[in-house]
Amino acid sequence: MTDSANPVYQPANDPIQPHTQLNACIEILGFSEMVANNEIDKIQVFYESIGQEIYNARKKNYSWGFRVIEPQFLNFSERIILASRLYKEETLADLNSVVFKLFTEFSNIIASTALHMHIPIRGMICIGETYRGAVRSRKPAVMTGKDPLILSDLLKVFSINEIFPNGFSEGLIPAVDVPFHFGEGICHSFTEITRLESIGIFMPVEFNIKNAADVTILSNMMAETKIDGKEYFACNWKEWMLERSDCSPDNILAFAESEARSSGPHAKKWKSLIDYSVNL
Repeated sequence: MTDSANPVYQPANDPIQPHTQLNACIEILGFSEMVANNEIDKIQVFYESIGQEIYNARKKNYSWGFRVIEPQFLNFSERIILASRLYKEETLADLNSVVFKLFTEFSNIIASTALHMHIPIRGMICIGETYRGAVRSRKPAVMTGKDPLILSDLLKVFSINEIFPNGFSEGLIPAVDVPFHFGEGICHSFTEITRLESIGIFMPVEFNIKNAADVTILSNMMAETKIDGKEYFACNWKEWMLERSDCSPDNILAFAESEARSSGPHAKKWKSLIDYSVNL
């Protein structure tokens, strides 16, 4: 008997459906050491700087209505996930180009902010079918007739409305929503990032599906390069820095040279940054 024929694997909800999604998995290298060394201020400033730069980008795009297609920013420990939906309809090719360009702008913000602060990161962008949403437990049940017992400490932290949500007065226990977010592209990003021996954010050239990245490449926000013999599009952190008076690509490359000559754990990755940056 196959899994699909086994009654244990028959969904109670409607079958979940995929959509095409642009994903980036970005890893902050040495994050656990930063936490262990109590460099919390540095971590906070990093996130604050990203937020401010994204806000500055939003100001440029807000009147165009682009806020609704901004990448979603998910953060957990050393991993940052960016996610944007792409559209399969042939008539929406221009929209996909804009989605991709905005996604790359966010990626460049993260990469450039990290480099400006001398924080090594590596990231992988992939496109693929993605399942995202939530499944719900079976219909709400009715409580027994017992009076509620409220721990007094709960009332010191939560309001009554928070403790007892809508439907409580009718004796209903609310359903449970379990979120899910997975797919081939996300799996590929998570797998490939651990093999990436370079600092920067990249997309394998084969993921330029239906030429969605062409406008972004022509805008010099990405450039084709090779890492360990494999072809990628690299996010152009240099171009982003050149537009700002407080950032200098030359200073970053000088720092990378110093790190590449060191015995540090990421020396090879800094050397790779130097090598591929000649193509940016």
